[in-house]
Amino acid sequence: MKTLIVYAHLLAACVAIGILLIQDLALAKSKGSPLSATAIKDLTKSAEIMFIALVVLWISGLALVLLGYLENPQQYLMNEKLWAKFTVVSVLTLNGVALHYFSFPRVTSRRGLLGLPTFEQILVTLTGALSSVSWLFACYLGIARPWNYTVDYSFVMFIYSGLLVGAFIVAGEVLRAMRRAEPEPPTLTEQIRLNASRKFD
Repeated sequence: MKTLIVYAHLLAACVAIGILLIQDLALAKSKGSPLSATAIKDLTKSAEIMFIALVVLWISGLALVLLGYLENPQQYLMNEKLWAKFTVVSVLTLNGVALHYFSFPRVTSRRGLLGLPTFEQILVTLTGALSSVSWLFACYLGIARPWNYTVDYSFVMFIYSGLLVGAFIVAGEVLRAMRRAEPEPPTLTEQIRLNASRKFD
């Protein structure tokens, strides 16, 4: 039974990470421009699968904790890496809510990422970076057996915080590069000339 639960846990994590990386790549290729109907449909389907994977991860994870506690009730919960993993998974779950209700509607809007106000662009970018780092780090903690009973909670969270800071910096630079690559809106004079040429055409 425990092996089947571990397998379900691992399978859900693999599915979630695979979809996450594919969608991150697709969004990066869009360069902040409005998404096509096909892209929005794929993103919606991916979000639904990610939600199912997250539910499976929580259920299987709690089941594994229960089995571990029953096997070793005196020491199992003393593993500080376990509590750090729960913290990271809780963060990515709450961030998932923010992605669903805040970031997703804006990314799939007709304006696209770069058509949003600057503050909203930053929030969407940060929630995306937080999601990627949290999922990847949670999976790493799942296989980091040498950290069991050997590292403090603060140490694990320090590593996690450092990765988040690095991801936020990279995400900010990517957003800045997208803005620089965005074509400048036509000036008033250019608009007048364009309208005039259309009339003669």
